[in-house]
Amino acid sequence: MQTKRKKHSKFKNGGMLFELLTRQITSDILAGRDESFTKNLLFKYFNESTELGKEVQLYNFVVNQSLKNLKSADRLLDIIVQTRSKLNEQELHRQKYNLIKEIKERYEIDEFLKNKIPNYRLYASIYKLFENTVSKTIKFEVKELVEAKDCVVESLTKEKPISKEEMDLYSSQSVDVKLMAYKFLIENFNKKYSNLLPKQKNLLKEYINNSSNTSKFKDFINSELESVIKEINELSEKVECDVIKIKLNETTNQLENKKVKKSVKDSDLNALMNAYELVEELNLVNKESN
Repeated sequence: MQTKRKKHSKFKNGGMLFELLTRQITSDILAGRDESFTKNLLFKYFNESTELGKEVQLYNFVVNQSLKNLKSADRLLDIIVQTRSKLNEQELHRQKYNLIKEIKERYEIDEFLKNKIPNYRLYASIYKLFENTVSKTIKFEVKELVEAKDCVVESLTKEKPISKEEMDLYSSQSVDVKLMAYKFLIENFNKKYSNLLPKQKNLLKEYINNSSNTSKFKDFINSELESVIKEINELSEKVECDVIKIKLNETTNQLENKKVKKSVKDSDLNALMNAYELVEELNLVNKESN
């Protein structure tokens, strides 16, 4: 008799809870909301002295580590899983329960869970291997566990975009250090992007929340491009200088070519960010001339 395949829960996955909270902070900043509540939750529940913080450290190590061969990946995975089994399971469940309770007090939970996690499959696979180790009952089919291990081993042996030295340094850092680094990141983000236009902030928010959902994000970008092209064309009719009109026409043609067919590129985002600024400038010029 086969074990019924269970749906993965983000609430039970410590690694995903950490990722969801960090992304929520960024979303709050872009939306002009106070992010201090969520930052406090991160520092309260994910410091290196908590069981939840220790678990997330293991998730981060697996997600960010890069090894040369399958043998090394298997050996590392065994050590990680064994280390996970030594955590205080009762205390870990209590901390997750309290964290989720506090999240629900501030956020609409369905909206909170909409934040996308690019490595969702990897986090879910790690969770299954962890749960299979600590659970006294059979929760997953053998096939499901084999798929989970294959996913994790594939990630461990996959070349990461940064150097191994940088990866080893990142992987060795405690959750406390990572949280402190994130704090500085937020502060710098606030300084750098304090003057962004509302539409530019919304674009960044959509990128953070939906970049892993290729189809949805592509549709959003194309819709925004159509909208901004229409605005520029309407504003161009009010411009008296023929040279500027020609330049604006060239701009809209370039934006037409930026419409996404397969996947969104950085150049597409930059073009849209610049287009928002152009529309803002044209609106200001028209107001001054009236």
